[in-house]
Amino acid sequence: MFKTVAQWLKSDNTQKLEADNVDELAGLVTALMVEAALADGTVATDEAALTANVIARQFGLGAEKARQMTNEAIEQGKDRVELHGLLRRLREQSDYEERLGVLEMVWMVVLADGRLDHIEAQLMRRLAGLLFVSDVDSGLAAQKAKSNLGLA
Repeated sequence: MFKTVAQWLKSDNTQKLEADNVDELAGLVTALMVEAALADGTVATDEAALTANVIARQFGLGAEKARQMTNEAIEQGKDRVELHGLLRRLREQSDYEERLGVLEMVWMVVLADGRLDHIEAQLMRRLAGLLFVSDVDSGLAAQKAKSNLGLA
């Protein structure tokens, strides 16, 4: 797939992030994944489980903490009216390759049910644009996500 966020953070010698920053970044990514899951109006159990598993693996979090973070994101997502604040903070804390990795994680949630409806496709185009990720790279991230899910 791609380097885990923990590896990204360790490889950046100019900026050592503390646990709070890792938690904030994990929270931002979780919120985006949940937002994608909510595109059809509800977060399915398998989408929530996938989100928690991916977050735990990529951010080196315990399973319980990842589940709690996912549940909190689901509750907050029900009241969220805009994504720009989340995306701005994510852009500020990550480089292009990291944002591409985030987009791949979001694609995994969107494709978890094995299909892509027009609302989800529109959301992913919007997210790619707001994360400043090219359409070509977003498409490649979608293919990687399909492969990781065993759908390719």
